[in-house]
Amino acid sequence: MTGLGIDAGGTLTKLVAATREGKVLGEAAFPTESGLGPRGFVKNLSAEVRKLERRLGRSVTAAGMAVAGDVDAKAGVIRRWANLESFERFPLRVSVRRALGRPVELHNDANMAAWGAYTVELGRKQSNVAVVTLGTGVGGGAVIDGKLVTGATGSALEFGHTRITSPAGRRCTCGGKGHLEAYAGSYGILGIYRSLSKKKVVSPKDVADAAGRGEAAAKETWRRVGAAMAIGCANLVYILNPDTIVFTGGVSRAGTLFLEPVRRAFKQETFRGPFGHVRLRIARRKGLGALGAAVYALDAVRRA
Repeated sequence: MTGLGIDAGGTLTKLVAATREGKVLGEAAFPTESGLGPRGFVKNLSAEVRKLERRLGRSVTAAGMAVAGDVDAKAGVIRRWANLESFERFPLRVSVRRALGRPVELHNDANMAAWGAYTVELGRKQSNVAVVTLGTGVGGGAVIDGKLVTGATGSALEFGHTRITSPAGRRCTCGGKGHLEAYAGSYGILGIYRSLSKKKVVSPKDVADAAGRGEAAAKETWRRVGAAMAIGCANLVYILNPDTIVFTGGVSRAGTLFLEPVRRAFKQETFRGPFGHVRLRIARRKGLGALGAAVYALDAVRRA
């Protein structure tokens, strides 16, 4: 069986064909062209999938969609998708299913990254896994006892909007204060660095490069980011009790500059005993959202 993962972003949509074990068979990408609206998107998606199938010489069995928005997976619609309002409440899953003639699953991208971490990154060897996605904002997903955690409305683990400081903390883009995202999302990292260095930078990579050169303000920025993330991870551990927390996304590419401060602070934020086993790691596989969606779609077929 061949699963198709569809990572639908605001500007680019990525496709990955993969086996249930996570072996990538082929990839493709095309502009989302949100101005065409959801119907235009579905038409373009269908054409690109056909091209990929012809190139691979095989048809996909099922497709999974990973979307960076608030998704109602049961209804198959996106409740909220920033800057892509025309897609909201559109019957996306049904429309894609009709266009492709295949079973289709639709989930939040962090949830699909969690499934990718559980099934591919960790090879289904651990049944309790949490994922933290690090980009402009901070997202979260989890698989507990081998099942995807979605919650009553499919919006479980809005991790970036958990409060880690007093209400007088840094302001989040949602309007709240003290949220994890305001410290560990890319805009939060840049804000901390600018306040310490008075320099203008455009990405966390700039801060990582500065820290690599030994700049004190950059190193202090990553220490603060690590301290904030450690509090968030401690909360995850106390609530979900996972074996492993996997970090993925652009900010995680800072590598040990990001991970080591998190690990050091995490030890101070958690007590041993039942939580001493937890491992924090950066994902080795790229594109866990799309890959997880492909595998999830195949798993759904097996469950049906």
